[in-house]
Amino acid sequence: MSFKRGYLIYLGVLGIFAAAALIYVLVLLRQYEKSQPEQQVWKAVDELSAQAADGSFSSLYELPEAEPGAFEEGRDIRKEYLALYSRRDDMTLTKSGSSIKGDTLEYQVECGGVVIAKVGLKAEGSPVTKLAVFSMQDWAVDYVRPEMKARDYTLTVPETFTVTLNGTPLEGKPEKDRLRTYTASGLYLPPDFSITDGTGGSADYSIRNGRVLAEYYDYNLTLPSSLTVQVNGETWKGKSEGEDKVRYEITVLEQPSVIISDYYGNTIEYDGEDKLPLTDCFITADQRYTVEVDGAPVPKQAVTRTENPDYRHFAEYAENLPQVCTYSVAVLKEDAEITVADGQGKPVKLEKGSGPYKFLNHGDVLDEVPREVSSQIDVLKVAQDWSLFMSNDMAFSRIKSYLIPSSYQYEAARKYASGADITYTSEHTLANPAFTGNKVGNFCRITDNCFSVDISFVKHMRLPSGTPVDDTMNDRFYFVKYDDPSDSEKEAVWKLVGMEEIIDDRK
Repeated sequence: MSFKRGYLIYLGVLGIFAAAALIYVLVLLRQYEKSQPEQQVWKAVDELSAQAADGSFSSLYELPEAEPGAFEEGRDIRKEYLALYSRRDDMTLTKSGSSIKGDTLEYQVECGGVVIAKVGLKAEGSPVTKLAVFSMQDWAVDYVRPEMKARDYTLTVPETFTVTLNGTPLEGKPEKDRLRTYTASGLYLPPDFSITDGTGGSADYSIRNGRVLAEYYDYNLTLPSSLTVQVNGETWKGKSEGEDKVRYEITVLEQPSVIISDYYGNTIEYDGEDKLPLTDCFITADQRYTVEVDGAPVPKQAVTRTENPDYRHFAEYAENLPQVCTYSVAVLKEDAEITVADGQGKPVKLEKGSGPYKFLNHGDVLDEVPREVSSQIDVLKVAQDWSLFMSNDMAFSRIKSYLIPSSYQYEAARKYASGADITYTSEHTLANPAFTGNKVGNFCRITDNCFSVDISFVKHMRLPSGTPVDDTMNDRFYFVKYDDPSDSEKEAVWKLVGMEEIIDDRK
């Protein structure tokens, strides 16, 4: 026998063995499929369906008398229940209960989310394992128990959704996180819920043990105001959540495309799961400060300019008062470098995690009033005279020389001097010395013709009874160099234009 002929015979024998093995596996797979317990359950379901169709169901199984409730009014509950057994494509099987020594099983037969029967199985013979992976066990139907009983349902969806049951609108109960819960009771047949969103689209749903589970996507994001959010290509408007925070509530039926972008060229597609890489902070600073991100200035779109409220009472008397800039810094990357420098270019340290930050001094703060200013005005005397005026120890005619006529501070003093409040000042005498603990500091030149300075002291008084009374002052005083337009011969002089109690240290 030649080698070629022997080789061909060898290949033929191998082919026969391979075909036999394949046929054996196919037969084994069919046996495995037939041995699955669900097959026996489906056979029982088919028998129930036949019995419901030929009218023998009612004589074989006892069903309760069912009175339709508000959501099933006018319907023949028994007739429609029996019709459920003809809806084989709408049925599902769910294993329930617990096995006893591995030889019993129970399955629930559901149609439209409603359990219509329970089928119990018992094992026959011993389990058989073939080819080491196919474990088979014969099963037989032990019992069949049709179920027809009233059921309750609960559904929780966003408050923007509308819910009807069998055509009847439902009233929901408000819950936290913009949700609303709807409940319905006393239904025998599969419920027909209509769940629509604000655009009229309908949500799919499933029912599990009385819980109606609507299918929708609900993203809730709270982000810095300078980030932009787009949903399916359209800019999504959020709701302000206080200083520099915007809340975005995205509730849609189909999975959305959510794109978040910053002013620095970074874009991220958000899937509702992953945490956003983000470096952000909120900075309020004098306009002469500079704020940079990774070496580049913060874009104008992320900066808001407003008038400084501390200057509102004297802004008309001082030119070029610095505005307040608010920076919403938000970068879609981890550990972006944010740097701040004051009006002289001196770096300012940002304590990580301690924001929001406030830097409202545009220049260096001095411990004392500079010589060129102190030689023109004694700010401590002005403050002490004002204190004397407030305790009715100095007349308005004397204090008004420190003030600009018709200014806010002037009018406040004039109204106080002529009002009823000053008459309530208790009779007293000044101690000697009248003032102690004098402190003048934190001098800040706001512009060339405007400055602020912090002044504190204690004024000592004594009532006619001899009781000592101390009045503490700790205020920030604002001064403007004022040139009286009605007197062209006089030079401009410093005038008191504002004051405020100091609660926190200057930042």
